[in-house]
Amino acid sequence: MDQHHPDASRRVHPDPAPDPTAPQPALVPRLLPGLAPLAHRNYALYWSGQLVSMSGTWIELTATSWLLYQLTDSPLLLGLGGVFRALPIFAFALLGGTVADRVERRRLLLITQSSSVVTSLVLGALVLSGHVVFWHIYVISFLNATIAAFDAPARQSLFPTLLPRGQLQNAITLNSMLFQTSNLVGPAIAGMLIARAGVAWPFFVNAASYFAIIGGLMAMRVPALTARARGSLRGELVGGLRYVQASRILPLVLAIEATLSVFGHNQALMTIFARDVLSAGAEGLGLLLSSIAFGAIVGMALLVVIGDVRRKGVFMLGSGALYALALLGFAWSRSFPLSMAILAVVGFADATWGTMRSAIAQLAAEDAYRGRVMSFILIVARGLTNASQLETGVATALVGAPGAATVGALVIGGVIAGVAARGRRLRDFAAVAPRRAITQAADAGGDS
Repeated sequence: MDQHHPDASRRVHPDPAPDPTAPQPALVPRLLPGLAPLAHRNYALYWSGQLVSMSGTWIELTATSWLLYQLTDSPLLLGLGGVFRALPIFAFALLGGTVADRVERRRLLLITQSSSVVTSLVLGALVLSGHVVFWHIYVISFLNATIAAFDAPARQSLFPTLLPRGQLQNAITLNSMLFQTSNLVGPAIAGMLIARAGVAWPFFVNAASYFAIIGGLMAMRVPALTARARGSLRGELVGGLRYVQASRILPLVLAIEATLSVFGHNQALMTIFARDVLSAGAEGLGLLLSSIAFGAIVGMALLVVIGDVRRKGVFMLGSGALYALALLGFAWSRSFPLSMAILAVVGFADATWGTMRSAIAQLAAEDAYRGRVMSFILIVARGLTNASQLETGVATALVGAPGAATVGALVIGGVIAGVAARGRRLRDFAAVAPRRAITQAADAGGDS
């Protein structure tokens, strides 16, 4: 038992030992090492279910943004929708991560996914009946984000237990690929559904998509938790805060993630550009978002071919710099085809950055703390991204959408340059034994 951490006595989700005898797909060992995680049944069930469910989520997100802008005709009120998606993340994500470290994660996910079915059906019914008003969207967004505060840490801390640790980065790459594939497919489907069938149907499609991951979770054979005495909920919350604070790597990753989340592209910015700057309409919005996803898929395909990247910190910082340059180019494009091409570069950089960020965070975190570490990632990645939509609305009202995107690109570039110049431990992350490094840092941070 680890005597250095105040909440080390708890029920632990076991880290599976590498299994050298696990079956491998025929082409994986030499041609596509990045696909090796799919040889593991539990992970394959997780991945395939997530692919369908996440596509439905993007369909609903695109429809929600379009519906809210249609009802309000206000960039500010559109951005306010992001605030209602952000508040529960800030309020409950750390609690959600702590719960994910205390309970059986698969059962927690079954509860959260089933709850999401209900909210999608309710919003779809409101739209179909003609009774929807803009504040309904705020309420549903708040409920969905509350569910996500418990769902996301559980998901992000479950999948590393479904395969050997040595395949973790490849699994993260595949997770990013499914996220970006759904981002490619979902908005395009949403745009077509809105234009041809009406804005209610994307919500019903999303409700149906949740049953793919629910079925996958029910079919999994997940190892039982190792029973140990647990500390108090408050003690484990504080322990998670100390654990992250003590790390010399995680705070830098979170700082860059926070900058990209606040000043990078978001749903509100893309909606405003599609309608007001590029005059492309709902289908144009779907194409812009799908362009981001296309570039991201190219990036993920590259990582699948490469396999494990050793210098993860350098790769992550380079992707962040490319992101800033591409966002600056998009800010000043007035050609729809050129904007799509630039957004593909944005997607490439965003996805490769995100994969390296996730790999560093997962490898730096012990499993007993993984849910809480992932909750911090959730707070900055999703909470700040949603909150930034209000910043986008305000900035657009003051300096226009191109000006808002320009400022964002410059801020991101400056932060990346600063971390690259001073963050030696992050640059050299591959040279460190991650689990040992994070434990030593936590010890030095004063856990008792």
